[in-house]
Amino acid sequence: MLIKVLAILLYTAQVYLTFHGIDYFSKYSSPLVLFLVSMGIPVLYFVQRLYFQPDTGKQSLRTLHFWTALLWIVGGMLTIFLGYEELRKLFALYPDPVQHSDVIPQLEAQYRRFSHGEMPYAPVDLGYNAPYPVYMPLHWLPIGLSDLFHTDLRWVGFSFLMLANGLFGYWVGRQPGSLALRIAALFLPSLGLWGFILWGGLELPVSFEIIIAAYYLVLATALSARNLPLVTLGVIFCLLSRYTLLFWLPMLAYVVWRMFPRKTSYLLWGSAALSVLLLYIIPFYLRDPDIFATGLKYHNDGAIAQWIGYGDPPVSFTMEKGIYFGINMKALFPGDAAQQVALARTVQGGIMLLLLAFGVWGYHRWSARMDGFSISLILLYLVLACFYFFSPMTFQYYLLVLFALSAVVVARIWLGEGGRFNSPEQAPTGRVE
Repeated sequence: MLIKVLAILLYTAQVYLTFHGIDYFSKYSSPLVLFLVSMGIPVLYFVQRLYFQPDTGKQSLRTLHFWTALLWIVGGMLTIFLGYEELRKLFALYPDPVQHSDVIPQLEAQYRRFSHGEMPYAPVDLGYNAPYPVYMPLHWLPIGLSDLFHTDLRWVGFSFLMLANGLFGYWVGRQPGSLALRIAALFLPSLGLWGFILWGGLELPVSFEIIIAAYYLVLATALSARNLPLVTLGVIFCLLSRYTLLFWLPMLAYVVWRMFPRKTSYLLWGSAALSVLLLYIIPFYLRDPDIFATGLKYHNDGAIAQWIGYGDPPVSFTMEKGIYFGINMKALFPGDAAQQVALARTVQGGIMLLLLAFGVWGYHRWSARMDGFSISLILLYLVLACFYFFSPMTFQYYLLVLFALSAVVVARIWLGEGGRFNSPEQAPTGRVE
């Protein structure tokens, strides 16, 4: 019980410190405190699974009849919908996001160009600036739904999060925990959303990160359920919306290769490759093979501009919120802004490689007490968290994705073993044939 209480306390602290850590700590120490709190969540999961409750993937799950399953799905969606009215008020305060951020205007321009048969990847003239859009197709393609239903595009992301939490609700409903604890778990993903509603100000209204959080919630839920078709869908969603997932994919590939027949790996990665081919490479990359490199360069130039700062005296605004180690690296690294950003990228890349090595080692070391999907889920959390904390440029709204992963990990701590929907039986070690 103590671990479960500590888990929700750490998750709550993670959300609160994201917005108010700077009120209690300096902008140099706040990132460290938030990082330690965030790392405490996977540490608790490891402690619970390795020392108290092994996660072998064999625990029996509840069988839900149609109407009961539907009730859990609707319950999951409802916990997100409860934020609708406050979010509506927040959106009303920022009816024109272009005045505060260039994110939504770029996404809109990409969809408009695509819908008119034009190339989405080209500079977007905003009058005061002409940013080069770096956003992947599944970040901006859903904007078409706002045209179809004649609604604010921001509600499209909200709807996706509701649907993702409906899937999460179905998974929760099948778990062996008590009814009260399962009902409470339904609200975990909404905790991060409410953090942004109450304290995030313009972060949600001027971004479209809520749809990325929905994608990662699907992937994390699928890993918890050990459901390979859903894992495949989650991989496609996340891979075609943010390239960050690339750093984690080798771990999943290794786990699936070890645990399942070869044809399972071929089907998963063949589906993912086909999706990338049809939704990115053929329609866009082949038309202009420089779009990926150009987008990365533009993003890197933006990071350099942040490290230089704006105004007189120059201020690096993303670093002032105390949510990542940019300000610490800026103070420690030698050279000009470009050299410092390059060093930060090197540190970030090195940490990604170390985490991957840790994941493979952990799979061999702990597979008798933690199945491969559980280790993959925790590594996904660690990769996303460390990518953001050690990035040269992290916006506050990025952390909505980390909150979604925290919710699933805390739910795993609360409800015991993850269980599966309809995946093949698997032993804690060896291959599933």
